[in-house]
Amino acid sequence: IDAASTPAEALRVLEELCSFRVLDPACGCGNFLYVAYRELRRLESTCKQRIADLAAETGLPMPPGPYPYVRLNNFYGIEIQPAAVLIARVTLWMGHRQMMDQYGDAEPPLPLVNLAGITIGDAVFGSWPEVDCIVGNPPFVGDRKIRGELGEPYLQKLKNGFPSVGVVDFCAYWF
Repeated sequence: IDAASTPAEALRVLEELCSFRVLDPACGCGNFLYVAYRELRRLESTCKQRIADLAAETGLPMPPGPYPYVRLNNFYGIEIQPAAVLIARVTLWMGHRQMMDQYGDAEPPLPLVNLAGITIGDAVFGSWPEVDCIVGNPPFVGDRKIRGELGEPYLQKLKNGFPSVGVVDFCAYWF
């Protein structure tokens, strides 16, 4: 953002920023997705201010609007617990409303944005969407606790799916 030297350059940075996609493959209730959304909206606001500042400093015209914004459907999550998926979606919808109050309008809050990119699934064995950034905190379940916490069938699935790894802390399978 700071490297942009003209309003048009700053607009290109804004466009790139607003297309940035984020995944949390163990999203739980969406805390990491919320923080990522909040920070990208902050950067969006900074970039929009940079466009205006550069126009004033250089005398160059402001690029025509409307300017893009960070979209909620740029955020993806995978979570094995169905209730947590629903809570993660609500977390982002609420965060969207809060960020509108703080940084200005983006997409309308109603009707609610379709957050189908936050899905129910097992991220260890499922496919991940193509994104620009992965955030989060995979679940830590020690190798000696996997059988008790996830069950014998799941332990066998890990052994079969990752034969060269052996049994390690559950979080290692994410990598």
